Amino acid sequence: MTPIMHKVVKSFCIVFGLALSQPAFAGIELPYPSGVERLMREQTENATLRIPVSPWSQNSKIQHEKRSGTATITTLQMRATAITPQQVATPIRQAMLDADFKIVLDCFSTECGGFDYRINTPIQSPPKMYINLRNFVSITGINGSDKIINVLISRIGERVYIQERRIDPATDTPAETTMMVPLPSSTSVQNIATTFATAGTISLEGLDFNSGSTTLGEGPFSILSELADYMRQNPQSQIVLVGHSDAIGGLEGNIEISKQRAESVRQRLISKYGIPKSRITAQGIAYLSPRSSNQTEEGRERNRRVEAVILQ
Repeated sequence: MTPIMHKVVKSFCIVFGLALSQPAFAGIELPYPSGVERLMREQTENATLRIPVSPWSQNSKIQHEKRSGTATITTLQMRATAITPQQVATPIRQAMLDADFKIVLDCFSTECGGFDYRINTPIQSPPKMYINLRNFVSITGINGSDKIINVLISRIGERVYIQERRIDPATDTPAETTMMVPLPSSTSVQNIATTFATAGTISLEGLDFNSGSTTLGEGPFSILSELADYMRQNPQSQIVLVGHSDAIGGLEGNIEISKQRAESVRQRLISKYGIPKSRITAQGIAYLSPRSSNQTEEGRERNRRVEAVILQ
């Protein structure tokens, strides 16, 4: 062997040996939607976390498991999106199952316990994490005695907030990167005309009404901006805003509530975006046109909405 070849082989062996000596980061990497922004990440060796493994109930409260190892707490957010917590949760749930995690907690809003869940399980304080008690998902997965993950996903207005709390073995900690997966995006200005032409209606996803109120939140709401742009580009167009409710309560009361919420959207389009009031009317039909079952909280949440119906 020549001196040069000897040096090459020696260098290769050193590099190969160093690679083998590094810990393998084999921990499960959860898929999050493209466009997420990390708000914080804290990682502590030899730490202990309390992870929820059951929803809250009057009899059993919330069951937690204490696990020790490398503790990682991460919070993320998505801005100006129509994606729901359920959509964000779907690939996360599947990734856990594919990695042989057992799902021990998988609940939505009131199924989790609502306010009682919020105050009885560890959640980062604002601005690191926000939780909408009417619209959140919590999933916990366990793999053996040394891996446990809880992901909490909540939507407030046009933002989605995510909290991930996990325990991994020291050599199994996931890398700093976050895997991104594409999810359905919000309706764009370009396809509003196509949607109106094919379906005749658009659901105004992402609107947020104050709790127990018919008053539209401050926003901003990108879907209203896009709808206003469409109406400016089509000055002859006219729409009816139709409010929908869930099936809790009487028909007359829900008709009035759903109409008032549609009227709140109408007033926003008039006052903020300058759309002539003669081109927009508001109606409410309560729970007479559901798009999901009213037997679950998730279905009821999807049924509470405002749609824009094109007239011309």
